[in-house]
Amino acid sequence: MEIKKYEIFINVIYFCGSPREPGNVEQQTADISIVVANYNNGRYLDTLIGSVLGSTLLPRELIIVDDGSTDQSAEILEAYAGNPMLRTIRFTENRGFAHALNAGISAASGRYIGRVDPDDILLPQRLEWQYRYMEEHPEVDVLGGNVMYFHGETGRDIFPSNFRPHHHDILSAYRQGDHGIQHPTVLVKAPVYKQYQYFQEHFPAEDYDVFARMIRDGYRFANLPQPLNRMRIHAGSVSAGLCFLTIRKTFLLRDQIFGLHSTSWQQKRYYYHILLYRRFLFARNYCTKILCIALSAMIYPRKVMLRLKDRFRA
Repeated sequence: MEIKKYEIFINVIYFCGSPREPGNVEQQTADISIVVANYNNGRYLDTLIGSVLGSTLLPRELIIVDDGSTDQSAEILEAYAGNPMLRTIRFTENRGFAHALNAGISAASGRYIGRVDPDDILLPQRLEWQYRYMEEHPEVDVLGGNVMYFHGETGRDIFPSNFRPHHHDILSAYRQGDHGIQHPTVLVKAPVYKQYQYFQEHFPAEDYDVFARMIRDGYRFANLPQPLNRMRIHAGSVSAGLCFLTIRKTFLLRDQIFGLHSTSWQQKRYYYHILLYRRFLFARNYCTKILCIALSAMIYPRKVMLRLKDRFRA
C-alpha cells in the first residue's frame, strides 16, 4: 500500500523528555495499528508514546487499552487527547491482559497490527523495517524481531535477544514448548490476528497459545535479526521472573495444540535449563555466570550450544 504523508506535532527527543511539547515535523505513515495493553504503567507511558511518535515511519493509530489502572495512567493519556493518532479504550475495572489485547485488536483498523508493551521503547526504525519487509514478502503473515534488554533503573543495556529468523526454526521452537517470536515485537496481518483470541486463563502463557495456534494452522512466520524494541527489565516485568507453573502451562498448551505428550520430568528439565540460562545472562559476577551456563548446558547441552552459537554469530 502506498505510504502517505502525514503531518503531526511531536517532540522528537523522546528518550529525554515528554513528547507533549509541539514541534513541526512532517513524517510518513503506514497502514499499521499499534496495540498496547496498559495496567498501572503510567510512569512509562510518556516514553512509550514518544518513541512511537519519534518513529521514522508513523503508524495509522496507536491504541492504548487501559485495563482499569489505579495510578496516573488516565491523566497521562488525557494529555494526548488532542493527538489524532492516539485512541484510548478504558476499562472501569481490571479485566486482565488477554481481555485488554482482544479489545485493542478488535478495534484496530490498520492493514497490519503491531504489539508493544507499555514499559518498552520502540527503536526509531522498527516500524519502517517491519512494514517494508511485510510489503516485500507477502507470503509472511507474522513478523517478529529481537529486543535489547535494558536495566529499568540504570538504563544500561544488558544483552540482545536472539530469536531465529526462519519459519522452520520458529515452528520447531513452538513444537518444543519454546517461544519462536518475541511477543511485543510482532507485526501481523490484520485478518490473521483478528481470527484469534487471547485467553486470560492461559496467562502468562497466553501469547504462546495464540502464536502456536497460528503456526499450527499454517500461517508463515519470520523474525528480523536486529533489535526492534528496548525491553525494560524491572521487578514488575514478566521477563524478570520465571515460575514452574508458567512452564507447565506452556507445555500443556503445546501438547494440546500439537498433539504431543510431555512428562513432568521434561517440564522440570526445561524449567531449570531456562532458569539457569536467564541467571547466566543477568548475572554480573563472572564466576556466577560460568556456574549457571555450565549447569544449564548439563541439563540441555544442545539447546545451550545453539543459543550461544546464535549469540556469538550476532
